[in-house]
Amino acid sequence: MDETMQEYRTIFTDNPAKAEKQLYKLAKKGDLNALSALNEYYEKCVTEAKTPKESAKIRQKALKTALLGAAKNSPYWLIFVGEMYRYGVGTEKNEKKAFSYYEKAAALGDVDGIVKVGRAYMNGIGVPEDYEKSLCFFEMAAEQDYAEAMILIAYQYENGKGVKADYERALNWLTRAERSCGRRLKGELSEKDRNYYESLLEDVNRQRWHCESVTCVEMIGKEDCPMEQRQQAFSQLSELAHEKGDLRAQVSMGILYEEGTFVEQDERKALEYYLMAAGNGSTGAMNNIGNFYLHGKGVEKDYDQAFAWYQKATELSGNAAAECSLGMCYQYGYGTKIDYEKARSFYELSAKQGLGLAYYRIGLLYEQGLGVAKDIRIAKQYFGEALHRGCREAALKL
Repeated sequence: MDETMQEYRTIFTDNPAKAEKQLYKLAKKGDLNALSALNEYYEKCVTEAKTPKESAKIRQKALKTALLGAAKNSPYWLIFVGEMYRYGVGTEKNEKKAFSYYEKAAALGDVDGIVKVGRAYMNGIGVPEDYEKSLCFFEMAAEQDYAEAMILIAYQYENGKGVKADYERALNWLTRAERSCGRRLKGELSEKDRNYYESLLEDVNRQRWHCESVTCVEMIGKEDCPMEQRQQAFSQLSELAHEKGDLRAQVSMGILYEEGTFVEQDERKALEYYLMAAGNGSTGAMNNIGNFYLHGKGVEKDYDQAFAWYQKATELSGNAAAECSLGMCYQYGYGTKIDYEKARSFYELSAKQGLGLAYYRIGLLYEQGLGVAKDIRIAKQYFGEALHRGCREAALKL
């Protein structure tokens, strides 16, 4: 196969246009090596394209060629085409079509296709989000000793996605994934595959630290447990935050110092931990930092800084708490001009994620007629929903 591929590659050196036609005919007859060589050629052409329009035309050719492989029920090309539809490469973005190609690959028993279908259900790509179905597909792939699927199962148990949160089970699946990667790395691998399994091991470690952090926080909170065990858990949590750089541990340490739980309250230390976590990309920590600047906790009160941190958290991941905080800034003019329409817009984004406080704040807009027609009836509907979602402040409005 390698010799054939090398032969096909050399054809392009003399007359690329003629070679393209020749290999396309072979690809139509089911020659997957010809198809692969064509795809390599198109990738090279894309890098050399002088305009976006020229690049787009080449991508369209690449899709047309890849569809030949998909028509032959090649799992590789089915997934390849699925990815092109998912990201809109050479065609309009179409997640439903992408899913249909992943599903065909999975039906052929291809483990990569099975995981793609699982991820689609997990993230709502082309199908409604369904964690129970995603777990089912990941378990199918795990039976084939697929480490990535094991890590995804651990993620679902860690975060209670489609199952009851169970950190012990999550850790067990991470251990299985670690063993699977270890077996692969003992064999002969290409540089690409070796990097892949090494990156999976890094994922295993990160998730393990997350689970251990949660376990430590739970132990610290058990007042009926011996102080020695709680102190050990605190020391381990501190180590995870400092030595391992685990953002969940860093946020947890920040909360402990902010609230004065188990340790003496220290807002400056809390802020230090939140800044560590924010540096690791934690949008929750960014929202907390914004709160510190808004209220002058551990730092001088600074509305501009508060607004900037809320905005960063919102832009990075659409953090529900940060969206609500940003709405509040627009409502009251903290670090920005008062804009009730923008305030409502951010509250609504937050409310879509189920945050009770966001419903409460929308209720306030209707109660006071800020950016909307004053309507006590609608306001009470929002207050009722806010209370249902755990916002106690709303009880005073009903």
